[in-house]
Amino acid sequence: MTPVDLSFTILFYINLVMVAIVTVSFVPQFLFYLFFWLKRRHFKPSTPQKRFAILICAHNEEAVIERTIRHLLEKMNYPKDLYKVYVCAHNCTDRTVEKARKAGAVVYEYYDDDPEHIMVSYSMRYALRRLLKEEKDIDAFIRADADNLFHPDYLRKMNDALVEGCKIVRGYEGSSNLKQNLWTQQSAIFYYKDSRVQNTFRQAINSTAMATSPGLTFTRDVAEGMDGWDCMTACEDAEFCFRRLEDGYKVYFNTDAIVYEDQPSSFKDTFNRLIRLGHSLNRLFFTDGWRMVKMFFKTGKPMYLDMLLQIAFNPVSVICFIWFPLYYIAYAICMLMQMAGVHVFSFAYFEQTAAGTIDYGIADTFARLSNCGTQSMIDLLVMAVQVILSLYLFCVIQSFLAVYLDRRKNGLDDRLSGMWKGILLSPLFTFVYGICNCIGCVTRLRWTIAKRNPSATRILPQREEKEKKIWYFTISEKEKARYARMVEKTMEKRIAVSTKR
Repeated sequence: MTPVDLSFTILFYINLVMVAIVTVSFVPQFLFYLFFWLKRRHFKPSTPQKRFAILICAHNEEAVIERTIRHLLEKMNYPKDLYKVYVCAHNCTDRTVEKARKAGAVVYEYYDDDPEHIMVSYSMRYALRRLLKEEKDIDAFIRADADNLFHPDYLRKMNDALVEGCKIVRGYEGSSNLKQNLWTQQSAIFYYKDSRVQNTFRQAINSTAMATSPGLTFTRDVAEGMDGWDCMTACEDAEFCFRRLEDGYKVYFNTDAIVYEDQPSSFKDTFNRLIRLGHSLNRLFFTDGWRMVKMFFKTGKPMYLDMLLQIAFNPVSVICFIWFPLYYIAYAICMLMQMAGVHVFSFAYFEQTAAGTIDYGIADTFARLSNCGTQSMIDLLVMAVQVILSLYLFCVIQSFLAVYLDRRKNGLDDRLSGMWKGILLSPLFTFVYGICNCIGCVTRLRWTIAKRNPSATRILPQREEKEKKIWYFTISEKEKARYARMVEKTMEKRIAVSTKR
């Protein structure tokens, strides 16, 4: 073999490894959609009894903060004496504090000049530590973003989950501006996939969900166990999930607790948001991913690998959008040269990689080598078309199922009117998502304030859903006993710390 043959043979086998890595990362996605028919699980209704602190960490959110607080205080179907709204105003230079107080929230003002502390993690830690110290009767905390609008039954449904024994619960992510434009549709469909299909499957097999910021609910003992808040990266919700799973908790999914998010309404806001997520989640994969690997080998439970693969799409994006283009473009150029009579490769390369069909019926050696290049180029083009069409169809099917299965929950009719453009173009969003992940992985973190869309808010009223049988989700006594032991350890730890002080 020539040096060029040897080099490309090595690259050929490296590429096979890359293909295998990407394939493995997609396995859970195929599994989720293979079982799309699984029924949703609900928590049994219970009497309102849990006291909630709804915490909003805000930086210059005067455009939406007042509306959000008034919605929480006036629209919730839950006893008003069992919850309060708190706002931690982080380095605010606008009227966020004034408007939050006017709306009826308890406001903490937090200032931190360190540019490395502009993340929500630091205001979360500050506010939660104060709440643990000053508000002794709080049973659970709910994290909210300044633009979130909660379904009137949100607190009631979270109460049901906590009464059942859950310690950490995430809700169903809806959209407050679903039909504003194509970008809001694409973002909403992304979250519908996660909520309706992926987490319905995880709940059915008693696995764990990935924690997400809007509406994230956790009990007081969980907060005490991490001294308020201990997740200080730019993707604090995913880090929270990893650390709590390592502690022994699960993140439960509550399909009936709906939080409506203001989705990014422009390419610029979508682009900036995805780059930030790509950067932070890629970093988390390499700094904390080992926690999930450790827990998998410790317990033998696949759910830890599932969570790892949930954020593995970020480094995988680098493979898909840097490695594959460079490798296949270089390969194609070499084959075009081979076809033109510039014989980059010898017969040994094609025999070693099985990359072409050698027609020994052609007498001339140079003609046979050119034929190898031609056949390899044809094989490459056929493979490219097959891959692109397969991915397109898979993305469209994913989007259709996610939207159709929960059409009534999200106020859509059976024909999915107004959503088909978003469904058919969802592969484009997936492509943009991958590109942004890739860019985020190889660039520095940057923060930008996205445009809020309060004037476009239109939460479509839910349409009646008739379930022939209601499937309830229950926590096993074994899990409840484990949580009880964890609470005891937390108390012992706090007592020991207090004694030292």
